[in-house]
Amino acid sequence: MKAFWKRVRSWRLLPPADKEFYKLFEEAAGLLVVASGKLQELFDCPPSSRHEIGISIETYFAKCNQVAKSLDDLLISSQQPPFERSEIGQFAVDATRVIKYINHAANRFLIYDIPTSDKEMRELAPIIREACEQIDKAVGVLSKSRKVEPFCALVNQLEDKADIIYHGGLRRRFKEIREDRTKLETQIKSAVAPVSSDDMMAMIGANVEYTRHVAIFFILRQVYAELERATDACTELAETLKRMVAENV
Repeated sequence: MKAFWKRVRSWRLLPPADKEFYKLFEEAAGLLVVASGKLQELFDCPPSSRHEIGISIETYFAKCNQVAKSLDDLLISSQQPPFERSEIGQFAVDATRVIKYINHAANRFLIYDIPTSDKEMRELAPIIREACEQIDKAVGVLSKSRKVEPFCALVNQLEDKADIIYHGGLRRRFKEIREDRTKLETQIKSAVAPVSSDDMMAMIGANVEYTRHVAIFFILRQVYAELERATDACTELAETLKRMVAENV
């Protein structure tokens, strides 16, 4: 019986206006999970399915903008929102930014028509999805215990993991470029005039490979950058959730 009354005292009775806020919080967080899942699917799917997935991600981005607008409108009409107005506004901004960067990464991947996704893309996409899932769980307890810290801590850990993968991918690509450059320079220095047709073809092949890796690096770097921004945005959204709770315990 004592445990029952303790549980009753912990219940948070929500006025109608608060319920609308929590509904929009949960809708925004749910869109993050779905959009990040689609990004992971995009990097794993055959080229024939990419366009359709890209459109779906853009659709989720548009829906998140609509949710953000609904939150802004509700803030205007609400006399006493459940959290600080500035933090609710920041939540809307941060949630939209997460999907915006997911959408940017997908667009870059589609625009450049990369034959296959890169190793780092396939590693970063699940991290972004997991971070979004942790944010969704944190949002799920806002109207109850408000104990968002464990979920936010996991988001920070995932962001650290993503940074390692991101920088590792850049180093790997730089290494390929340096190796190609060294190979090309070695062949040029070792060539003896008159240059034979075989040596000339070898130098041309080495130059093509070097140029290809440079082009690939600059293309992939744009996708990497958007993925890295998405993980950073997840961290910033988690920090906003922590502030919302800390100021309204």
